[in-house]
Formats: sequence, C-alpha cells, structure tokens
Amino acid sequence: MAPLAPVGRERAIQLVRDGKLPIWLGSPHPTVMILAQDGHLRIRALLVDRAAADVAAAAARRSRTASWMPEHYYALGQPTGEIFAEADSAEALVALMTSMPWPAHW
Repeated sequence: MAPLAPVGRERAIQLVRDGKLPIWLGSPHPTVMILAQDGHLRIRALLVDRAAADVAAAAARRSRTASWMPEHYYALGQPTGEIFAEADSAEALVALMTSMPWPAHW
C-alpha cells in the first residue's frame, strides 16, 4: 500500500454513513481504523505486533526478491489499540466524530 493522504473528518463521516467499513485513517500510513467490533462501531488505533513484523522483515530479506518497506510494516496493524470513539450506531458515531478532536493526519 502506497502512502495515503488524510481521509479527513467529512469524508470519514460520509463513509460511515454509507456503511463503508472498515475505514483506514492515517497519513502517510494507516494508524487508525473505523470498524465494527464487539457489537460497537469504533475508531481504534492500529497496533503492530513487533515480533511478527521482525519475522516478516527477516523473511523478506532472506528471500532477496521481496522488499520490506514501511507500507509492509503498517499493513500488519491490528485494531487492538486505544479506542478514540465508540458508539452503538452509525448515527451516534457520526455525532461523536463531529464533536471530537480530529487529528490532521487522519
């Protein structure tokens, strides 16, 4: 995955309203995801298991045909980090998204 431009609050809200989940946020690489999880809609940080990333990077180096770039590292991110917002419906999440601080890189 190539570096991404920020999605922005308004576009993220429209994607939630359209039911286009999951939504990756973060620039230049995804660090946050909007998703349905455990019966809730959440905006949650993506965490990379460092040990798994080290294994994947070593395998790429050993193969001599595969590359290992930041995009590969961030692609291993899982929505297991901090929960920035949580709601029981798309409408409630949109209300939170409208009023919460919105980092420029999202």
